[in-house]
Amino acid sequence: MVRLPLAGIAAALLFAAPAFAQSPTQVTPGRCAGEVDITRAIEIARGAGIVRVDQAECDDGRWEVEGRDAQNRKIEVDVDPRDGRVVKVERD
Repeated sequence: MVRLPLAGIAAALLFAAPAFAQSPTQVTPGRCAGEVDITRAIEIARGAGIVRVDQAECDDGRWEVEGRDAQNRKIEVDVDPRDGRVVKVERD
């Protein structure tokens, strides 16, 4: 039987924790030039109603963040990379 010290287990869990954090299933930085990076675009999309992010990508010069809202409906939020303005919110 292999015994691991408690500190080793705690360290392993500590470093594994980010793997359990929710992250988009697909993140594509693309060519969205501006002050708003993909991380900030996801934060803005959360403010517009996304609670679970499934995908975030640059498309047609704007950030498109797709996921689910609090009622588990599909939602897409488009964010302008220049100023962080929400360009479109679409729910299915």
